[in-house]
Amino acid sequence: MSANRRHPACDDGVVHFRPRRKRAQRELTSLTLNLAPMVDVVFLLLIFFISTTTFERAEGLLAAQLPKQGSFADSIALPISPIIVHLEQTGPGPTDYSMRIENFVDHPTTFSELSKFLKGVQGNPGFDDETPVVLKTAFQVKWDHVVGCWNAAVAAGCKHVSFGVE
Repeated sequence: MSANRRHPACDDGVVHFRPRRKRAQRELTSLTLNLAPMVDVVFLLLIFFISTTTFERAEGLLAAQLPKQGSFADSIALPISPIIVHLEQTGPGPTDYSMRIENFVDHPTTFSELSKFLKGVQGNPGFDDETPVVLKTAFQVKWDHVVGCWNAAVAAGCKHVSFGVE
C-alpha cells in the first residue's frame, strides 16, 4: 500500500489526508516520597540502640567546698559523706521494720531513736546539719515507714534528705 491512502468510497482520485491522532496527554502527577519505610528503619535503629546501651549508676557526691573565710590552718574541711539509712520490711505488722545505718555500729529501732541518733551524729567531726541523709528503702516497705523515717530526719534538723532505692 502506498503512504497515501485512498478512501474506498471515494473514486474521484483525490487523496485525502488524515492527520495522526494526538497522543493522549498524560496527566501530570506530583511525585511523593513514601516515608513509611524510613520510619520503620528509624524505629528499628532506636530499638537497637536502646537494647544495646548499658545504664550505669552515677558516681555519687563529690566534695567541692572551699573553706570559709579565715585561714586554712584554722579549720580543715572534712569530706562530706552522706548518712545512708537502710529501711527494710520484716513482716506484715505496723512495727515490723528494721533500720540499719551504713558505717555506724549503733542502729536505732524506732523513728524517735533515729531522730536522736541523727542529732547526735551532727555533733561529730565531719557531720553537721548540711550532711546529706539518704533513705534507701526496699520496694516492699510500707509508705508509712518511709514517711516516719523522713519525719525523723527532718525533726533532727537535717537539711538535705533524699530517697534512694536498694
